[in-house]
Amino acid sequence: MKQCTRCGSSNGSDAEYCNVCGNRLRSAAVWGRVWYVLLGIVTVALCGLLLGTWLELRNARNSLEARDTLTQKVKQQYDQRLDSMRQELMLLDAQKCSAEHRLTDFQEMVGRSYPLIIDSIKIGNVNRIQQVQSEFGAPIYSDETMYLQPRIYYRGIKRGNIDLYVRWYDADGHMRVGDVSPPGYSQVCETYVYEESKELNLKGWGSESRGNWHRGHYRLEVWYKGVLLGSKEFNVL
Repeated sequence: MKQCTRCGSSNGSDAEYCNVCGNRLRSAAVWGRVWYVLLGIVTVALCGLLLGTWLELRNARNSLEARDTLTQKVKQQYDQRLDSMRQELMLLDAQKCSAEHRLTDFQEMVGRSYPLIIDSIKIGNVNRIQQVQSEFGAPIYSDETMYLQPRIYYRGIKRGNIDLYVRWYDADGHMRVGDVSPPGYSQVCETYVYEESKELNLKGWGSESRGNWHRGHYRLEVWYKGVLLGSKEFNVL
């Protein structure tokens, strides 16, 4: 039996046209082949689409795995470098502590003979109550001289109270002394030294009356326990 696709009437198996509407009849086998071909086309298209999707997913997965591998490698290198830097920092801390202990011992040893290092000395002219008449380091004129005062610029090695001894030499090379001068020196100055770079004014030498320093070339020396720490030559004009 053949069924008309137009009107749905049943016709004989050998009929070519519908007995009712005259529509050309096709056998079920032909339609089966058509549907089979269409199904094959659709199947191939779907398979191609699925294959393309699978390939994209595989490539994406491979990319992610490669990225994860690179990330792990970079992280491992970072961790190794971080551990190395931590070890280097611990070593530097240990070296710093050791150096600080050695410096303390060295300062203690050197400080017994050199509590400070004098970098420079400037001479100023002051009156009895330490008021500056001529600035430190400025030219000194004989008719204005009162008390010549040394200002030392130093770097302290050991903190504490010390006695600095001073010698004033005249232009003829003789050391100036007074009634209260300690043996071998012009004067002694009690002072406090800091463990840093500072400046320090020592006692002045002279008198209240002006003009007591004559024109000439003079020399000043600063001593500590028999060790010369610094000297300064200067002129009175």
